[in-house]
Amino acid sequence: MDNKTFAVKKMSPSLSVYIDLLRVICAVSVIMEHYPFSSNIENFFTATNYAYDAVIVFFVLSGYVISYSADTFEKDRRDYAANRMARILPVAFTAVLLSAIFFLAVGDSRVDLYGDVSQKTNGVITFIQSITFTNQVWSSNEQPFANGPYWSLAFEVWCYVIYGVMFYYRGWTRVLLLLVLVVMLGPKQLIILPMWLAGSLAYHVRFKATLPRFVLYLLLLLPIAIYISVQATMPRDWSYVYAGRNVERILGFGLDGAANFGWGYLLAILMSLHLYAFQRLFNEVNVDLDILFSRLVRFLAGYTFTLYLFHVPIIKFILAVTGLDKTDLLGGYGAVVYGAVFVAVYFIGNVVEHKKVLFRGWAHFVIGRFSQALQRTSRS
Repeated sequence: MDNKTFAVKKMSPSLSVYIDLLRVICAVSVIMEHYPFSSNIENFFTATNYAYDAVIVFFVLSGYVISYSADTFEKDRRDYAANRMARILPVAFTAVLLSAIFFLAVGDSRVDLYGDVSQKTNGVITFIQSITFTNQVWSSNEQPFANGPYWSLAFEVWCYVIYGVMFYYRGWTRVLLLLVLVVMLGPKQLIILPMWLAGSLAYHVRFKATLPRFVLYLLLLLPIAIYISVQATMPRDWSYVYAGRNVERILGFGLDGAANFGWGYLLAILMSLHLYAFQRLFNEVNVDLDILFSRLVRFLAGYTFTLYLFHVPIIKFILAVTGLDKTDLLGGYGAVVYGAVFVAVYFIGNVVEHKKVLFRGWAHFVIGRFSQALQRTSRS
């Protein structure tokens, strides 16, 4: 890629900081819904299911950023696979392992926190399903060792795989690989996929048309107004009644995390339009990445993945060993527990989320060995 082409494709600093800011807001929103530290916050999140909205925004941002990365930095499918493995596997494996340790250590004593402890008897299967991201295929809905937020990662990882097949393969090879994935993963993955692809589409069409600035401002602000209007007037998980429940009747099993997909689709469209308009309006705006605000946002964003996957097992373990209850977080212990979570996430994230160069090297090594083994097999 020549310098001119790279300059055109390179993400603007303004958009980069904005995406990081959205990631921080979404990650904090998820933890605050799961463990609010005031009754007002609890009532707000209970009424809106805002954490689900945050997950949908994560899907859209992921689709945009992964498409950008594949189009700009990754020269082939090996690079693409290595980068995804280096980003996902260390955090996911450690999160499942820590969740299992905490679950086995204190799960029996706090059924109110950990729920059904039957995963103790099939823990190996649960562990394998979780680290292979097959815990949401077809009718399966395994939340590994009471780590609820992990559900969305299973869908997101397979969105990476599907997009990689679409982007790097051609002809019948692409068709056959996609068919295999569809049969293996089941309908829930197909329902989630358009939300992720909405972000990818926002990236690929970002410079395809020239729109008047007033139209771009409309696309920037109108989605926010529509979102607030819908959330203020509609009951929690309203689209399940109109869409999700009917699909479940046809399939004969629950959609679980994909059940509210009607609202998920609308929100994904709104978010992708907003992201598209922001890119077009502020692409030329020069944002100083060295100022305090930008540095703070980028610093916090560097730990959002760890925060998302680790906050539930850490908080549950703290509550279990201290004898506290979730309601105690509303009574003054919330700040202390949150502080402990953020400190733990900082140290864990420095190991599993900030060593991507090291993990990328390992991923390339594994992929290379696997490719060599396939070549030897094909010759024999």
